[in-house]
Amino acid sequence: MIRLHLFQEDHRKEKNMDKQKYQICGIIFEIDLYSTKYKIADLFEEPEPYNLYINYYILKCKDNEKADERIIINDILNTSVEIKKEGLIINTDISSSVKKDYNHQFSLFGNKGIIQKYILHILEVKYHRVVFHGCALINKNNEIIIGLGQSGSGKSVLINVALQNGWKLLSTEQTVIDENMVIYKGNVYDNVSPLSEKLISEKLTEAVVLHDKKLVEPLGQKIFVDMRKYETNKNKVEIDFNNLTIINVNFNGKGKSICNIEDKDYLLRLLQISASDKISFPAIIGNNLIDFSYMGNATVREGIINTLIKSNANKIILSNGLAGFQLFFYNKGAN
Repeated sequence: MIRLHLFQEDHRKEKNMDKQKYQICGIIFEIDLYSTKYKIADLFEEPEPYNLYINYYILKCKDNEKADERIIINDILNTSVEIKKEGLIINTDISSSVKKDYNHQFSLFGNKGIIQKYILHILEVKYHRVVFHGCALINKNNEIIIGLGQSGSGKSVLINVALQNGWKLLSTEQTVIDENMVIYKGNVYDNVSPLSEKLISEKLTEAVVLHDKKLVEPLGQKIFVDMRKYETNKNKVEIDFNNLTIINVNFNGKGKSICNIEDKDYLLRLLQISASDKISFPAIIGNNLIDFSYMGNATVREGIINTLIKSNANKIILSNGLAGFQLFFYNKGAN
């Protein structure tokens, strides 16, 4: 349920307006901020654990580019949210809603805050982008790897070993695919465990470990890493299934290092769990609960997953720790 409130036009006249346009997964979002105290750069542009960079690749657009969506933020004391024809309208006291702590769901631009969830809602529901929880990598031959797995499964280690072997980073946390089977560049900042941090420090010398920017997750504290030096220069790539590998990442697995996934039901569950599988995605701002539809068009979603399952992409379970991951890329190089 979204609580709707009448929008007060005169709030905007009292404030200075700062406007920026950003492209996220092919969609241009215009953010209009009306505030005497803040600019968008204060809230949005600096990569911190509580802002959008943890989930999206943000590309700043020119002022003359036409926006697809608008987010209007008014810096006022009374909190309310409204979806109108001109876009998402947020009235809030920014000083209290932008918190530089770990309560992301109570923040404006936080990892689980209202702006992030609204963008996810728009991408899925309106533009038919399906968001998977997983990393994506590409090499010079346009081979693509999509690594899926729960938090702590070893996705960051997979990224590290791939980059050491000359691959480029498409995304660290979210893989976004549309109904035309185009994969979009995602976030290029990673939040890593101490194990991955050690691997980065030793092997990926151009990555910047941001020790002062920490993120608390259920499985423990993670550290932010700036991996822009390893990102691909492609903002989107059409998937060639002959050059696609879907990996179920299982860093702690003790079985065979590489095992083919032959069970279609297993693969279906893996893709469903890794996709955005919630019916809605609530956020809290002030004392207001805002509940956006999270899951997009079910037909589109099922179509993308079924296409991946039925395709002739290589589908494997990659396990046995660092040695197994290194073996996989050694064999890739041998081919």
